[in-house]
Amino acid sequence: MGVHWVFSDIKLALAMSLLSVVLKICLQLWILPNITYLRIKRNGLSGPSPRFPLGNITDMVAHSKKNDDPSSSSCDSNIMSHHIHSKVFPYFAQWQQSHGKVFVSWLGTKPFLYIADPEFLKQMSSAVKGKSWGQPSVFRNDQMPMFGTYGLTMVEGDVWVRHRSVLTPAFSPPNIKALRSLMVMVTNEMLDRWTSIIKSGQQELDIE
Repeated sequence: MGVHWVFSDIKLALAMSLLSVVLKICLQLWILPNITYLRIKRNGLSGPSPRFPLGNITDMVAHSKKNDDPSSSSCDSNIMSHHIHSKVFPYFAQWQQSHGKVFVSWLGTKPFLYIADPEFLKQMSSAVKGKSWGQPSVFRNDQMPMFGTYGLTMVEGDVWVRHRSVLTPAFSPPNIKALRSLMVMVTNEMLDRWTSIIKSGQQELDIE
């Protein structure tokens, strides 16, 4: 009889543990993202409808495959275009046409604010302290080898403010203007090299 009760207790504990795990998964992957999605909509921000837990990833893959399809008309029209945004990020280009220059897309259960409106970004920058924005943790592992632990895109708070104050003078209009002639010269030299390569009969350029 005692053994029977022990096994019953074990089964109950396992069932409760399994139920707890299922509830946590539902909370993190469906309930909380949907609450955030509704809150974003109430604040007037639109965007492509996410399908949790993947968000808009399936839409991104579909747009990319369609854009890479040689038989696609969108692919043909962008081959010789200098507007590479719609070629590299076809989903963002499509969503911008549908939802405007400011919208929210979802990478899994994480929302991302897409801004292609300089005036909107200027208003946000003046209304919100830069150090209070927070840095997304989604790409932190990918960015670490490129920008380091203390790069401007990795740090937050007072460290971000200190780094920004050091770097900002280097990108002031007078300093950028002083580099204009150098940038034009280097760009023209690069274009001349490409032209010579093409005229020599080589139809493709390997750019790294």
